[in-house]
Amino acid sequence: MLAVFRFTCLLGFLALLNACDLGPSPDADTIYLNGTILTMADPPTANALSVRDGKIQAIGTQDGVLRHKGNHTRVVDLNGQTLLPGFYASHTLLAAEVATLGSMEAAQNAFASQGFTTVVDGYADTASVKQLQDAALSDKLSLDFIALPLYSDVEALLKDKSWSFGSYRRRLKLGGVKLVLDGDSRDLSAWLALPYHSAPGKPENWRGEPLIPFSELAAFYRQAIKRNLQVFTHAVGDAAIDAIIQVAYEVKLSAEQNQRHVVLFSRFMRRNQLEQFAKLGLIPCFNSSQIYLQGDADLQYVGQASGEFQSPMKSAQTLNLPFSNHCQLPPLSQDSTTNGNNPPRSDSSSGNGNNNSNNAPQSTEHLPGSLLAIWSSVNRLSQSGVILGPDERIDPDTALKALTIQAAYQFFEDDTKGSLSPGKLADMVILSDNPLTIAPGMLREIRVLETIKEGKTIFSQRTAAPASAISDTALPAKDTEKATETDTSAPPAAGHGSIPPVN
Repeated sequence: MLAVFRFTCLLGFLALLNACDLGPSPDADTIYLNGTILTMADPPTANALSVRDGKIQAIGTQDGVLRHKGNHTRVVDLNGQTLLPGFYASHTLLAAEVATLGSMEAAQNAFASQGFTTVVDGYADTASVKQLQDAALSDKLSLDFIALPLYSDVEALLKDKSWSFGSYRRRLKLGGVKLVLDGDSRDLSAWLALPYHSAPGKPENWRGEPLIPFSELAAFYRQAIKRNLQVFTHAVGDAAIDAIIQVAYEVKLSAEQNQRHVVLFSRFMRRNQLEQFAKLGLIPCFNSSQIYLQGDADLQYVGQASGEFQSPMKSAQTLNLPFSNHCQLPPLSQDSTTNGNNPPRSDSSSGNGNNNSNNAPQSTEHLPGSLLAIWSSVNRLSQSGVILGPDERIDPDTALKALTIQAAYQFFEDDTKGSLSPGKLADMVILSDNPLTIAPGMLREIRVLETIKEGKTIFSQRTAAPASAISDTALPAKDTEKATETDTSAPPAAGHGSIPPVN
């Protein structure tokens, strides 16, 4: 009788188990292996990576990650290519890109062709914010977009409760507010502390001038801090940077406050200003591509010392000051997709002023892009072949971090993006070569082969090996090996309170 009772209880227990929801299967959607995986985290490399539900599920050894292979898992053979986090386009002229290419979809395809998975609209006026909001509400955004509205439009946006600052809604986030304090060295409108060495057509001792008065700059900073808004200030010249530092002291900023206000460009800095940035918690968003695009002219206009010290990345790294490196996308002409990394540009910002209406592939030698930004920060070559500031050259690993984890940190997104860690979004790019091992002069020849947003391919110039390409008989039993760091519920190592390493 007792045995019958026990058997009845066992049947009831098994029925209860069958009725319960035991949770999703741990099978991966996609596994990547047989290549170089650069994590931008610790450890810096891995042999394999799995993705499930748009997030990184596991990363580590090939045997360990393959325990997540199920019957429907897609296995991608990297064939020796390099997988790393998707890039941030930390400052773009989005409206110009859309106008040049004709549609938001075309602009997104062009960004994706350069390995960008997050794009920042650096001049988001009312019209461009509305365009992004409409695209988001229509589910037409394949990339994450961060809009930086101009300060004159902030009041209206704050009143619109449907879109809050600092959080995504359908892949669109209002990331902060934008101020423009000066212009650029190219047209002699950067605001310098000392006169230009050469300023044709300008008054004697021309230094440039601020575009807004100091009192307005200070008032807006106070207002933004009171509203817990990040401030992104365009400042190319050292006088403009001096003004931001002075305001930061007046409003009592400090690095410990972790507000991460950003100084865009920060090109013609002085060494002591970097030290003030570190003390105040200001983050420079450099633009190393300008060393190549404008470096020769800079030597003429601002002089040898300032021209060579522009975008001083190595000095920032020495101070453990996190920095990003922004890329302004060269738009694609319709038939130029054979070189997705450096597509032709058709607006005047390329420096040649040509507007090419035909579809013939054009020279991309002078054009900024993701790999050119990396190449220029490592080599610091001007178009004439002069090395501008050899002591400010950085290594490729640091250059990659400026487009990934440190850019994510700049936007308070280092807990979800910027490195390959379990639980983070599967925003990734596959490159033809490993930037850490290729000759430094060849960095800009690397091609973007595939861009992946939350586990889905949004741009590809490669054919991934099907799962059948790897024999099941060669795989370890699914439950015999353990992948490293497979708990997707565990928080990533980098969070809002930590500064990513720049060493």
